Amino acid sequence: MYDVSITRLRVRSIFYMPLFMLNAIRSGTQAQKAQGFQDFATRIEAWDTHWTKTVWSQEDSMKRFRSSGAHKFAMRILSEICSEASYTRWQQETPEPPAWEEAQRRMLAQGILSKVKHPSAFHQAGRTAPELTRGRSVRSVQDTVEG
Repeated sequence: MYDVSITRLRVRSIFYMPLFMLNAIRSGTQAQKAQGFQDFATRIEAWDTHWTKTVWSQEDSMKRFRSSGAHKFAMRILSEICSEASYTRWQQETPEPPAWEEAQRRMLAQGILSKVKHPSAFHQAGRTAPELTRGRSVRSVQDTVEG
């Protein structure tokens, strides 16, 4: 079985975007070097809202990644710089990453809110994602391998 992790983060101000992007790049680099890592992609919903999608061959590898290094630091500042934060996880039979539509459907059905210090009205209402939208994928492992 493969573990899929989806996150959706909305940065609360353009002033926090450089810090967010720096930590996103560092966390993405850390993920790609981690044991058990299979795939990674990001999607931009709007200038301030970013999704991540990772696939792992082992749940314990994902947990080690989540609680160490650059990702651990990013998790600590998330509550201050984001006004919306949610995640969902599930297991699947294959290492292929799910389509973004499936990731968003699952976020809507089973997403969990992360604590933020300055929640938007959307977050306060308990919503994890907007209804199905089309963002644009900006990076994936396939892009770097094929490009």
